[in-house]
Amino acid sequence: MFDSLKVGLLIERSNQRNLAILIAVLIIVFGFIFYIKAQSVGNQIFEQKGDYYSTQAILSQFLVKDASETSDNSDLFKNLTEQKRTIALQIASLTMDNQTLYYEASLHLTELRQKAFDIEGYEEISELFPSKIQNSLDHLYFEEMKEVGKDTILNLLQYIPFLLFFFSNVGVGWYIFVSFHTSSILIDDFEHTSLIQGFPVRFDHYILSKCIISFSTTIASILLIFVCATPLGIINGFGDLSEPVGIYLGNVKLISALQYIAMSIGYMILISIFIMLLSIILNFLLKNLYLTLFVHFILFFLPAIFPALISLFPYNPFNFMNFNNILRGFSTELIKPIDITMNLGLIILSISIIFMLFVIKTFFSIGKIGRG
Repeated sequence: MFDSLKVGLLIERSNQRNLAILIAVLIIVFGFIFYIKAQSVGNQIFEQKGDYYSTQAILSQFLVKDASETSDNSDLFKNLTEQKRTIALQIASLTMDNQTLYYEASLHLTELRQKAFDIEGYEEISELFPSKIQNSLDHLYFEEMKEVGKDTILNLLQYIPFLLFFFSNVGVGWYIFVSFHTSSILIDDFEHTSLIQGFPVRFDHYILSKCIISFSTTIASILLIFVCATPLGIINGFGDLSEPVGIYLGNVKLISALQYIAMSIGYMILISIFIMLLSIILNFLLKNLYLTLFVHFILFFLPAIFPALISLFPYNPFNFMNFNNILRGFSTELIKPIDITMNLGLIILSISIIFMLFVIKTFFSIGKIGRG
């Protein structure tokens, strides 16, 4: 096995793709930082003003004469009017730097939205507001903030909050990122057989060494994320590791920022192993980089383009590739809701990995490497 790893390292040390992957990580991380600054992401006043204008625009569509609490006007109109007042209170509390009042107003807003879900006509405007599951997560978060008496607002340009923001959004691109990294894991071996001919190395051991090297680059990419975010900690502060985060695991619950980041990294590693093994099988079958990428993307994007497939085939491992959506409980908002959780994803991905390892072991254990 050591000989196989040495052969792999000799081949990979001149591969500039690995350096390109690390440079891509640098660009992505600093791109996130620039995006937060340019779009004022996390600026609560800016975001609440957006909510305020959305609510006001909807209210302008109601043709009513009296919006008083004792009138016979639409219950939905009354609810939206109260939401508008509450959002205005949020903006005022943030302007006065009164975070306690802000959390109280935010909690009240989630309660109003919870009531609105059951009011006739709300489904016509529901797309402009948080979903039921997102509102439940927000309610749980603001309830916790009120109970502990939190008096600070999350600053996404601090170290931990930035990492939390990054790992809560990276899921949509992680599959694509690792696919590009691993899609040619065996292509060179099939196209340039002279690289490996003459080495007394078992093919299955060689495959394992390639996986270890590719996996090491993936781990280095994850570590580089933490390194790139370090200047934020130096300039703006470290942040709070215990910052609560609402997630869906069959039911809504709160975990700490540290737990969320650790959970995300673990899931990213598992997805990376899945993608590497799939790339090996696709490389062996297709022997073409672009066909391998094409199949990767088709399998990944089909559930996103046709959400009905998720309900129809709930145990499809590609339903679990965007782990951020899973933790947000997106599957509960499908036309045919289905309970897809991270725990189920861990089981499905583990079974898939074991199956692919069996396939690779069975069909690739052919003794010495000899491609001609």
